[in-house]
Amino acid sequence: MSIYSEQDGISFEGILPLSWSPITRPIPSFTLDEWMHTNVAILRALSTMEALSTDKDNELGTVAAKAIERLEAKIDLSLNLLARVLSQKIDYPDAVTTRLSAHAIEWFSPEAPAPDADIALSLYLSPKIPQQLVFPAKVTQVEMTPDGQRLRAVFLDLNEETKDWLERTVFRYHRRAIQSRHVK
Repeated sequence: MSIYSEQDGISFEGILPLSWSPITRPIPSFTLDEWMHTNVAILRALSTMEALSTDKDNELGTVAAKAIERLEAKIDLSLNLLARVLSQKIDYPDAVTTRLSAHAIEWFSPEAPAPDADIALSLYLSPKIPQQLVFPAKVTQVEMTPDGQRLRAVFLDLNEETKDWLERTVFRYHRRAIQSRHVK
């Protein structure tokens, strides 16, 4: 994806459900606070759900580690079933090729806002949590391609906690993408 800036740092690419809508700035503080609170909750939960198991045998003993492992498997199954039921009731936006960093996003779209437009960008990061992240953003570039329009937007008004959790998540996904390339 050619309009991505190196200053955006670590990123990962994926095909993710994404939509946008125009917004007027300034965004009311209660709306922004709600978005940031929800984003942090989703990113934290996703981190917890995707965490790799540690060596519990050393910490707890073999019997306790096995019991916790079984409990985690049951909770994971319950959460996956709940997510599947909830996702059937959600009208997801179209999944598009996306490159995400902690500071910006790039995606393809058949329709695009104007450059410099303020938007609310909604993104479903994982099917494990069928709830959207919402980021206020400004469109910085729109480029016509044979496949549609390629857009780039930078995130605005993210609080420090949201920035931190987004950086952690992007780094984790980036690291996994690199590891999966080395396995193949």
